[in-house]
Amino acid sequence: MLEETRKWMRQILELLLWLVAVLILIQILFPDAKAFFGMDVIGNLGELVSKFGNAGLVGVIAASIVAYYIVKNRDDSGDGGNGQQTGGSGSYGGGNDQQRL
Repeated sequence: MLEETRKWMRQILELLLWLVAVLILIQILFPDAKAFFGMDVIGNLGELVSKFGNAGLVGVIAASIVAYYIVKNRDDSGDGGNGQQTGGSGSYGGGNDQQRL
């Protein structure tokens, strides 16, 4: 059950990161889109980064921890990022060293 919860949380985090990226792209391409969405995504991210910077060493440590967990969650996806799993010596037959999931 804990693994299933982690899987869902990882998917939600991934979705939120994509949403932020899309909103930033829309705001860059259409500067007047702020009125449509009712928020300034780039401005909010700028404030967040400046808060980390103004916190000195504690801010650097906090930003490092956040970055570590984001990278760790991406690495824990299990497929190495390529969607393929390599086989050993072809013991599954056919001499094929790679099997698609």
